Amino acid sequence: MKRLLILSLAALVWFSGCTSPTDSNDDNQEPVSSTVFTVEARPSRVPADGHSKMVIFTEYRENNQPVPDSTRIILLNTIGTLGLGELYTQDGIAIDTLTADSTVALGVVIAVAPGVRDSIEIAFEPVDPE
Repeated sequence: MKRLLILSLAALVWFSGCTSPTDSNDDNQEPVSSTVFTVEARPSRVPADGHSKMVIFTEYRENNQPVPDSTRIILLNTIGTLGLGELYTQDGIAIDTLTADSTVALGVVIAVAPGVRDSIEIAFEPVDPE
């Protein structure tokens, strides 16, 4: 009998700590924030001719709203030449250019902003002989 009482009390304590999906105990929790940070290369491949360019496009949003204007974004690249490398957002967008290298290669552009990071592969392809 004593053992049954102990098991019953243990079950009561266990189940009283559980919540159901409809329980409203989490009304005071802060809403979950979402961050979207992307970098794209447009186009993602160009001839390795030393002068072709691609646009490096970054977008930064928090809770589906653009981050404040002038939020700093740093671009790093493994090949080619960036126009600026240090960008500042306007309406959550920042744009730079990348000039092709004369070496045929696959490279990476990395975008970094406060607390976030993204990267994109870029390709410098052989030049078509004309």
